[in-house]
Amino acid sequence: MKSSYRKKLEKASNFLREVFDDLETEGSDDFDTFGTRLEDLAGEIDDMLAEDEANARDGDEEDGYEVE
Repeated sequence: MKSSYRKKLEKASNFLREVFDDLETEGSDDFDTFGTRLEDLAGEIDDMLAEDEANARDGDEEDGYEVE
């Protein structure tokens, strides 16, 4: 994944968590309605980023080149 996409996804995850925190702090009804979904979305984005990072590491090992 391009690093610009990774940065945007990281920002999205952080923004979702900020909204989650703000709603939780306010104690509004919106937190009850959307809080769990926001946290789940942020977690899904983090999972995607971790998966992409793991795939990138695996791909580095399978290049067929050996560095001495």
